[in-house]
Amino acid sequence: MSDVSKNLRTATVLTAAIFLMELLGGIISNSLALLSDSAHVFMDVVALILAYGAIRISARPSSREVTFGYHRFEIFAALINGVTIIVVGVFIFYEAYGRILNPPPVRGGEVLVIATVGLAVNAWAALKLHGHHELNIRGAYLHVLGDALASLAVIAGAVIIIFTGKTIIDPVLSILIGMMLFYGATKLIFGSARILLEFAPKHVDADTLRDIMTQVEGVKGVHDVHIWSICSNIHAMSAHVLVDRIRVQQTDVLIRKISRILREEFNILHTTLQFECAECEPVEIRHREIGGHESHH
Repeated sequence: MSDVSKNLRTATVLTAAIFLMELLGGIISNSLALLSDSAHVFMDVVALILAYGAIRISARPSSREVTFGYHRFEIFAALINGVTIIVVGVFIFYEAYGRILNPPPVRGGEVLVIATVGLAVNAWAALKLHGHHELNIRGAYLHVLGDALASLAVIAGAVIIIFTGKTIIDPVLSILIGMMLFYGATKLIFGSARILLEFAPKHVDADTLRDIMTQVEGVKGVHDVHIWSICSNIHAMSAHVLVDRIRVQQTDVLIRKISRILREEFNILHTTLQFECAECEPVEIRHREIGGHESHH
C-alpha cells in the first residue's frame, strides 16, 4: 500500500471521529458554526473515502473493455466531491439567515474546545495530503484544508462569544465558511468538467506543440492534432505526421524522438502518431462529407 493510501485511510478514520465530536458538540452548544463545520467534516469523510476508493480502483489494470484502465474514476469522484460541497454550502446559508434574524444563545467554551481539536486533526491531514497533483487527491486536500480554516474561524468566533456574549458572530462565521466552500467546489467542478469534456490540458497549447513537433528532423508537417487528459496527471495526444517517403524502420526513430519531446515538454505519456507522405483532408471535413452522403440517401 502506498504512502498516499495509508495517509488517506488514517485521515478518514480521524476525520470521522472529528465529525461525530463536532456534531454532538454543535447540538450541545447550540452553535450553527460548529454544526456547519461538522457538515463540512462529514463531506470530508465522504471525500476521503472516495479518494481512497479512486486510488484503489484506478490501480486496477486495463482490460479488453476498459482499455485505458480505471483512471477516470478519479475524475468522477472529484466531481461528486464538488457537488456535495455546493449542497452543504446552500444548507449553511439557509440556516445562517434564520439565525442572523434571531441569534440564539451559544456556549462558547464547548465550541472553543471542540473546534481546537478539530483544527489539530484537519491540519495534520492537510499536511499529509499536500503536494499531490492528482485531481482527486487535491479535491480531498481542499476539503480538509477548508475545514481546518473553518475551524480557525469557529475558534475565533468562540473567543468573541466568550468575551463579548455576541452570539450573532456564530451565523456570520457560518456564511464565511459557506463562501469558502463554494469557491473550492467551483474550481473542483470546472476542473473535473474540463477532463470529462476532453478539453486540452491547461498547460498544453496545441499550436506550440505542433510547432515543436515540426522542428524534429524528418517531419514536414503536423495536422489533426488531438490532446486530452485521461485523468489529472495522465495526458494523451494523437496526430497525423507528414514525412518524406521513408522506410518503416525509420518511423520508429521519429516516434521515439517525438514521444520523448512530448513527455519532457508537456508531460504527455500516451502518444499515437499516424505517418503520411501526403497530407490528408482534415477529419472534420471527412466527417461532414460522410454525414452529407448518408443524409442524401
